[in-house]
Amino acid sequence: MNFENREYDAKFKELISSAFDSGRLPHAIILEGASSTKRIECAEFIAKALVCSDEERLLRPCGKCANCLKAESGSHVDIKKVEGTNKSKTVSVEDIRNVRSDAYVVPNEAERKVYIITSAHKMNETAMNAFLKVLEEPPSYVNFILECEDKAMLLQTVKSRCAAFRLGELSDDSVTKKKLEASFENGAKIAKAIMSDSEIEMMKTLGAFEKDKDGLKLALEEVILILRDAVALKNSASNCLSQNVETAKELSSAMTAEKIMKAADVVNEALQSMQYYANHNLLLARLSSSLKV
Repeated sequence: MNFENREYDAKFKELISSAFDSGRLPHAIILEGASSTKRIECAEFIAKALVCSDEERLLRPCGKCANCLKAESGSHVDIKKVEGTNKSKTVSVEDIRNVRSDAYVVPNEAERKVYIITSAHKMNETAMNAFLKVLEEPPSYVNFILECEDKAMLLQTVKSRCAAFRLGELSDDSVTKKKLEASFENGAKIAKAIMSDSEIEMMKTLGAFEKDKDGLKLALEEVILILRDAVALKNSASNCLSQNVETAKELSSAMTAEKIMKAADVVNEALQSMQYYANHNLLLARLSSSLKV
């Protein structure tokens, strides 16, 4: 991917380039952190790369082809910026329904069609649920880019269908740097406990979250990424999304793909249950037994 000397976080550029250059960029991604201006600028840049017609993926966006020139001028018909049309400038359920209908119309000029959803964190639950219908089974030529302050503000069902990339420090105070760093460490501990033969080890690890529901949520979100990375590594992919690549490598070596995916299903189910105010202690107990696959 050709970043044209753009000043983005080095880790972000490494991850997004690896995914894009290998043709493995997910159909839906979340851009979080940094400022709204920076996120939107980056979303537009990625959209430009996605519609670029240069044959060499490493050189995209080339900045020279007709698709790049139209994208640069903001006039490319296959790049749609979805902004709120109401007074609060939030994307409504009606906006999402329009996206859903339009997504099944093939691209006009490029090989791909890209939708940039601005301020995705401000969507209400109804809009997010409407969005799920196209996120689950999108047309093969569609990419979604969700510009978001903090992925923690999105429904788990939406997050689980997207890959999140962080541009820099989160600007939202609801998730501090300290909490994020703790989630990376705690996610690794849970992932290692999954590999352990001892159910007591899992009980002990999860027991630390008895009075920390928010901490458990953040840790489990990291576990999902670690498990995804482990499956990707089994398939010889190199673009890892978690902050614990070494743990993912251990999981990939220690467990079958089937067991890793089963663990991911268990974690996803727990995260969805947390959205509906499930009994926290019962959830911990269920997790402890179910994760011993």
